[in-house]
Amino acid sequence: MGGQLILIRHGSAEERTPEGDDFYRELTEAGAEELAAFLPDIAPLLTKKGNLKIWTSPLIRARQTAELVAKAAAVEEIQYKEFLGTGDYAAFSEVLAQEADGFTLALVGHEPYMGLWTKELIGAAIPFKKGAAAFFTIDLTADPVGKLEWLQAPGESAHRKHEEADDCSPCDGENTVYAGIIREQMAGVQHAYAAYQQDPVEPESAHALRVAIRQLRALLNFNKANGEEKYYREAGEDWREIATTFGYLRELDVLMDECRELRGLYPEMLAEDAQVLTWLKEERQAEQASIHDLIASGALTERILDAEAATSQFLKSIQLDDIQQKKAAIKKIDKMKKRLLRKWEEVDFSNHEQTHSLRINAKKLRYAATYLAPIIGEKDKTVIKEMKKIQTGLGTLCDLDINGHLLLEMADKTDDSELQSHFRTLSEHQFRRREAILNDEED
Repeated sequence: MGGQLILIRHGSAEERTPEGDDFYRELTEAGAEELAAFLPDIAPLLTKKGNLKIWTSPLIRARQTAELVAKAAAVEEIQYKEFLGTGDYAAFSEVLAQEADGFTLALVGHEPYMGLWTKELIGAAIPFKKGAAAFFTIDLTADPVGKLEWLQAPGESAHRKHEEADDCSPCDGENTVYAGIIREQMAGVQHAYAAYQQDPVEPESAHALRVAIRQLRALLNFNKANGEEKYYREAGEDWREIATTFGYLRELDVLMDECRELRGLYPEMLAEDAQVLTWLKEERQAEQASIHDLIASGALTERILDAEAATSQFLKSIQLDDIQQKKAAIKKIDKMKKRLLRKWEEVDFSNHEQTHSLRINAKKLRYAATYLAPIIGEKDKTVIKEMKKIQTGLGTLCDLDINGHLLLEMADKTDDSELQSHFRTLSEHQFRRREAILNDEED
């Protein structure tokens, strides 16, 4: 049993006010105009079977959006569903199971619920820009039950498979192999974002998300000179800000792993229930709660959507076909390698800023050599191996420096004199280990 499901987030609405009632917030004039221009483009895709039903949240801004959807799709009836206002997926599932096979439903609702429902449908949360629509084919006997066919938002092109969509001409600036690689990387970020939400306590979930974003940024940087600078800068800054959101969480995870490794040297100080790790766990819980608030409010989702939109604009601005891109890629990788090896000979390894910068450049080159293989023809295994070796070696130096300074900051944050002493002892150990590596001494 199955059908088609379209999730639509309401358009741009009035801002929240302390004294106002969220229920009565209306679409802004600009928001209504944007939807009125956008919805006729997707209406034919919603009404192919002629059995479209429209369900909406009772909140005013959603009702108004649903009315615009109904007008564009020539549907007379709109049904109000409380679960679309509250985000109750279980209640929705019960109602959906009662629909006849071959249904076509358009649901108008809110974030973060739309994104969370996509996690239930396809296993990954997809951020919804205001006015965005996502089209799924549904098979209630499958696992997962949904398959995303396309995602489209006002002002953006549909992310649908060209061979599966009618009346879909090639998208200018978005048909190259490079553009496909970038879109695949953005999908990877979305999946990592969903995985983090599913298990925020697992250290690797935050790490995987940051790595996915760094890979994407590195691949965008690779074509920096070939597209519009303003779009590149906007996309790069947005993605960097998102990655930074999880930066402190990752630093705490690395530090806790290091403390557990040092338990043999400081058994009482670093026991799992002793002061140091207890304090670090509480600090991580607080940081995790802060990130949860960003996700629940929709603020982090908005950042991801802004980053995706800027990335899309950057892709459109790149005026290289696949042949030109291949020549440029081979030349750029060779140039990056020569520059990095030259810096390797010049770097002052005792200088954290220099080693950190070199490590980042090694990652960028490794990501380019790995993920641009479809463009250049094959993976440059020599470059990948050399860059991974550099990245790993410098990573130890960088982590020890970060750990040492982080422990000193923590000593300043607590009033407990014993805990302060523990933090400073561990900090000194990190700096001594770093110095030993620099002097090629035994730890």
